[in-house]
Amino acid sequence: MVPKVLLFPGSALLGGVIFAAPMLAVAPAHADDAEATVAVPPVVVTGQRTEADGSAADGYRSSSATLGPLGKAPLQDTPYSINVTPGALIERQAAHTLADALKTNPTVAPLLNANSAFTMSRVMVRGFTAADQNELRDGLVDRSFTLPPMEIVDRIEVLNGMSGFLYGFSAPGGLINYISKRPTEQTLLDLSSGVYNGSVAYVHGDAGGRVPGTDGRLGYRFNAYQEAGSTVIDGSQQRRSLVSLSLSYEVRPNTTVWFDVWHQDMQTNGLPTTFDAPNGNWSGTGTAVPSASAFRANRQYGQDWTFNKSSKTLAGVGLDSKLNDIFTLRAAMRYGYMWRKYAYVDAILQGNTGNYLERANFDSQQTERTESAYALMDAAFDTGPLRHEATFGYTHTRFFYERAPEVQSILGLSNIDNPVSFAQPSVSFAPNNNFQRVTWDNFVVADRVSVGPYVSLLLGATAATLQQNAWGSGSAISTSNYRAQQVTPSVGITVKPIPELSLYASYIQGLQAGDSTTSSAAVNRNQVLAPSVSNQYEVGAKTTIGRLGINLALFRIDKVNAEIDPADSVYKQDGREIHQGIELVTTGRVNDSLAVVGGFTLMDAFISKASAVPASEGKTPINVPEQQARLYLEYTVPGLPDLTLSGGMNYYGKRPLDTLNTAYLPAATTFDAGLRYSPEIAGHRVSATLNAFNLFDRSYWMYYRSGDGLLLGAGRTITFTLKASL
Repeated sequence: MVPKVLLFPGSALLGGVIFAAPMLAVAPAHADDAEATVAVPPVVVTGQRTEADGSAADGYRSSSATLGPLGKAPLQDTPYSINVTPGALIERQAAHTLADALKTNPTVAPLLNANSAFTMSRVMVRGFTAADQNELRDGLVDRSFTLPPMEIVDRIEVLNGMSGFLYGFSAPGGLINYISKRPTEQTLLDLSSGVYNGSVAYVHGDAGGRVPGTDGRLGYRFNAYQEAGSTVIDGSQQRRSLVSLSLSYEVRPNTTVWFDVWHQDMQTNGLPTTFDAPNGNWSGTGTAVPSASAFRANRQYGQDWTFNKSSKTLAGVGLDSKLNDIFTLRAAMRYGYMWRKYAYVDAILQGNTGNYLERANFDSQQTERTESAYALMDAAFDTGPLRHEATFGYTHTRFFYERAPEVQSILGLSNIDNPVSFAQPSVSFAPNNNFQRVTWDNFVVADRVSVGPYVSLLLGATAATLQQNAWGSGSAISTSNYRAQQVTPSVGITVKPIPELSLYASYIQGLQAGDSTTSSAAVNRNQVLAPSVSNQYEVGAKTTIGRLGINLALFRIDKVNAEIDPADSVYKQDGREIHQGIELVTTGRVNDSLAVVGGFTLMDAFISKASAVPASEGKTPINVPEQQARLYLEYTVPGLPDLTLSGGMNYYGKRPLDTLNTAYLPAATTFDAGLRYSPEIAGHRVSATLNAFNLFDRSYWMYYRSGDGLLLGAGRTITFTLKASL
């Protein structure tokens, strides 16, 4: 075993609160007259331009983020690593998926592709999957097995590392919070159209402002989006429609109620194909990882009759009220319903000659209903020289999921140089037989204590309860039903020796839902294992040099390990999984002409104390990249302020494909380039943006997912967007 160097030592009540908001309209106002709404300042307004936090003028650097139930906080005073991707950068990157939107974040690695069989766009943070309950929208859990639409997102906040203290639950690597576009104070009307992902054409309208005749108290934000066309895969077609509405109403000064709803339909035909070794075993079958250069990124290696259809509706309501100079009440709830059904082909490699066996997989329809809520009270007060910003309250999440057995059909042998077209087999589906329900109930209390301008403490704990149930003949009833309770504490300290420099240290603990695997090599495939407790230690520094923000973090995460035991082919918990490393992120402007976003992650990830599979001791967990780097540059041409050139570099580190680290997904580097011309015509801003991704058409494997296989990265793709602000 190679020795490792350690970096560190070892819901009805809520509804009543929300709908009681109108009573506050007649209550006496004790707060000052400063307006406290949830409206997001617009990036573009009629007749003038207002630069928002994270704007291109600031080099896409944000000054604050949402710290879970604790609310908005300055990044400089937060003892955690949080990276914000603002809407201006999402738009500049022509991003329509999560992976594209976070492409400039050097702490994030791609995991799933949105146009694959699962219509999900998943990423990894610090080597762990950030998914399911660890995706939120405005602080409310937003589980999804369909594409999360970027067109209604104002910014994306990634909390690197554990979040158990903040939300009760925790995926160890990180948490993704989509901040929605909200009603604007001034009239906004943006129209855009373009082409991406091959020749998928789209049109998008974004309107906001205040409703006439309401004295500016009622605000709205409306988005409508439609796309259709051919993707980069031969014979593949994609279409998607989205509509959303967000309303906010100022009941009285400092009290606002809000409502939002959105609906999306999506269908992709001719899905890309993943490639795997027999039984997902790269070390025992003599099948080597093929070179990506032997494949064509746009070729259909499966069948053009494959498809994925999905639909999602999400609606919510909330209240934000400053009751007086001390107390602020925040409450919200959301309900979501979604479904998907699919037919896809996976390819099982047969040795090293390019032959593969095509296997078709069919699903009748999976459905999920999700509810999420919080009721929180904030209190700001002084005790002597100490300033307190305390929060206490309750958060809740529940989802109910059901599906029928997946049907498989062997189509036959094919070859990467001459893929075979097979007729779609006729299949019949059994009734739903897999039902799952998971409920999280959490009580949180925290206090951010400031000792003058130089020292601040964050102290808190969450009492978390997880109830996990599964039933039906397709569920492992006896081994998937758990109830766990845990108090998960956190402590953090931030010291500012000078205003431009923050040094911090933190400890956080989290209750984590059990892992599961989709690998066909496991006899208990899809079984959810028992919950467990994970720990994280982190130290870091945040500084500003001129207009450039630099964040450095060193971390160590310790969680239970789960792997397939070759002795009995059972997926089980075995030992601990340790991820420790260093992250460096820089964002901002070098000068008026040059903006920089990028950095790197260097990590040492290994398995420790394994007893069922002792040979895995010291090995890197499957699919974990230990190195990755990103660099995005944007240059405004001197003398031509409306013309901007951009370039990007993306380094994807190698990833092991098996427990014993005998096979690897090779490292790869791709480059991007772009230009934008954004003149003002007749008082209106118009912009034309052209991007080339994977500029040199590099062949590479995008990711590996145990149970699914390898997915090719896209070849050179061109996107074009034309936008007008009216």
